Amino acid sequence: MPPTNVLLAGDASVDVLIYPARPGELGNTWHKHMLRTCRQRSGATLISKFLSYVALDYNLKIHEPILASPVNIQHESVKSILELEIHDDNDPSYLTLRLNRTQQLNYQSTWQSPWPSASLGTIDSTEKDILVFQDTQGSFNNPDDAIHFLRNARPGVLIYHMAPKLALGSIWETIRNGVYMDGGTQDPEKLVVVVSANDLRAEGIQLSHGLSWEKTCEDFIEQLGSVGRLVSLVTCAHLVVTFSCDGVIYHRGGQLNQPILYFDPNCIEGEFLRQNLGEVPGIKEAFIAGMVTHLGGSVRNLGEAIELALLSSRRLAASGLVRGLNSKDKPEHLVPHIMGTLVPSEYPIFKLSIPSDVIGSGSDHYWSILDRMVGDPAQVARDVVKHGITSSGSSGIPTARFGRLVLVDRHEIESFRIISNVLRDYIDLPQTRPVSIAFFGPRGSGRSYAAIEMGRTLLNGRKISKFRMDLTQISTPTDLIPIFHSIRDCNLEGGFPLVYINGFDTLVPGSSLPWLFHLLTPMLHGRFVDNGESRPIGRAIFFLGSINFKTYQKFQNQLGGSSRGLTPPRFEEFLGCLHGYVNMLGPDCVGEHDRLYPVRRAVILRELLDKREPKLKVDGKISIDESVLDGLLLVPSYRQGIRSLKSIISMSRLNGAHQFERAALPPAGQLDLHVNSDEFLRYLDGKILAESVREHLAQNIHIEYLKKRFSMGMSDEDRKRPGHQPWDQLPEEFRESARAHADNIPRKLRLISCFLAEKQDHMHRKPVEEFSPGEIEVSDCSN
Repeated sequence: MPPTNVLLAGDASVDVLIYPARPGELGNTWHKHMLRTCRQRSGATLISKFLSYVALDYNLKIHEPILASPVNIQHESVKSILELEIHDDNDPSYLTLRLNRTQQLNYQSTWQSPWPSASLGTIDSTEKDILVFQDTQGSFNNPDDAIHFLRNARPGVLIYHMAPKLALGSIWETIRNGVYMDGGTQDPEKLVVVVSANDLRAEGIQLSHGLSWEKTCEDFIEQLGSVGRLVSLVTCAHLVVTFSCDGVIYHRGGQLNQPILYFDPNCIEGEFLRQNLGEVPGIKEAFIAGMVTHLGGSVRNLGEAIELALLSSRRLAASGLVRGLNSKDKPEHLVPHIMGTLVPSEYPIFKLSIPSDVIGSGSDHYWSILDRMVGDPAQVARDVVKHGITSSGSSGIPTARFGRLVLVDRHEIESFRIISNVLRDYIDLPQTRPVSIAFFGPRGSGRSYAAIEMGRTLLNGRKISKFRMDLTQISTPTDLIPIFHSIRDCNLEGGFPLVYINGFDTLVPGSSLPWLFHLLTPMLHGRFVDNGESRPIGRAIFFLGSINFKTYQKFQNQLGGSSRGLTPPRFEEFLGCLHGYVNMLGPDCVGEHDRLYPVRRAVILRELLDKREPKLKVDGKISIDESVLDGLLLVPSYRQGIRSLKSIISMSRLNGAHQFERAALPPAGQLDLHVNSDEFLRYLDGKILAESVREHLAQNIHIEYLKKRFSMGMSDEDRKRPGHQPWDQLPEEFRESARAHADNIPRKLRLISCFLAEKQDHMHRKPVEEFSPGEIEVSDCSN
């Protein structure tokens, strides 16, 4: 089979790299601030370097830009200066370098054609040829050469890696309608445009950054056509939008297909870079190279190519630039690692058809990837408890992690990420006043734990002091002064105070004023008064926990009615002191449409079981009786939320246990302290169906039973038997028998990987119309 020609054209600019010298490299006068420099190419030449390493593996023939020879590099203009710093010097074979800062220079690129030029007929072209056009910021100084080349090349696929300014200039006007064919016609299906989300933002498209994949999808659908100048880009046949190394949206502008999101559920845009080496030079080129290797000369493979392109860019982001130990060694990419055999399971990427119709119509403001990817929430919750949130059964569920705190609800994730961005900015700069974040939620929703765990994670590596100020246990405002002194002392000693203030929305004992009145000055001015003297508090993170309001919105509504002793202007002043808020849902069901509460609770339950008895977990799997698990997960609510769930686990006889058995649970009377014991025991006995569903199924089971019996032939005497009467005339003991059969249906369905659920049109799930003989046999054997 002839190889696939890969033609690399466009920008092949030169960068100057400044990097630390080693002892002895620059003579005996070395000191740690001595630097070395070198020149390296980026753009199309770097893509060529990546692809050349795997050309034989993928049967590719690489045609790099004409001026790629190192001889020319010293005589060319420089596009940017990249200052590198040492990230890791523990490896004996090389140093790992990371980017410290970049300086862009006033530079205009020259279009570089591949060698030999396809337009000159020197390449044996095939329909599988791939042309990669690496764009430049601004414009080329020889656009006519580019236009001539693009009009005469006949690739099977043209990958246009677009740079700002987007969708402008004579080159884009030449190819916006597709690849040129014989006869002068253009084929739009052969054009793939790759652009970064940051470049779209720079053009005025309002895409949120780093909140949730759902919010990213919503903004993409709602905002993509908001800039009229970009219509030609939006309507191109294949638009690939990259969100750092964490996700991609593949949009088909020429068809009615829903856009597809490729994403890492454990990261959001920019998070993978934060966890690794940051913006490493070459990430974008690695993405294009990874895409080319699996494109196979046809856009039919574009989906798989996108997934593996993300993998290549992630490998580069994790490995950075390295420099060997020889004094002549220059910073290089670990090409064998970056382009070695790409295995999708290395960094699992999931895909989702974006519900553009739902987003466009605004019919469901609460849609979530979790809701769309989860079939049976109860089964996913079981898998999370047994195997952890990263188990195969829960794969694809977007999460946000702050230390041991794991969030799965979309709106909690967005709130925490908004707050974490605020706190990161606060932590990174010198501060003289506290930052204040309010936490709302039902009793036992885990407000204080979540707040402190997030703060502790963001302050990782710093000296932290935790303070808890429970205003429900303080009688007078003067009792606050010693706590403020302790916070001040913490700052003077070089620590970072994390302060949780519980009950800020309660009244001061014996007063009509709420505690928040006495918190205004510390929050607004960063000071407190002691014996008539104003003293500075210094920097601190104030987490303010509400005990009277489940949401910020209900708290804010005080302004329109009673403000609990505080005048509206002072109340509004307090709201102005807040730098953000979080509404926590907690582990309980919050409404009839909340079908995902078992998943939220499962994350908490696994953590509690892991702490309670480590022997329950073997090889990462927690051993627990199915009925116990159903009871703990599916009962709608606990009397005190997480506190009650934790108490039940503590009261259970688990010391040294290797299995959480039903007998380990407390007696019903003790359970009733923390949960409705009758309701809990019903779930424990496998009766997990809603009463209306249970009754409906029981009636239909009885109807089918009668049909079967009548078809077999029945005497008049048999017809008069109590068990053969219509449902409304059926004795209660026979009704209970039918209900017991209904209760058993969910368990039988689980055995054949099915589940029972109410119809939800927006889920686009196809119901099972008929079971196979094998599935019927499995369910029958379970009786």
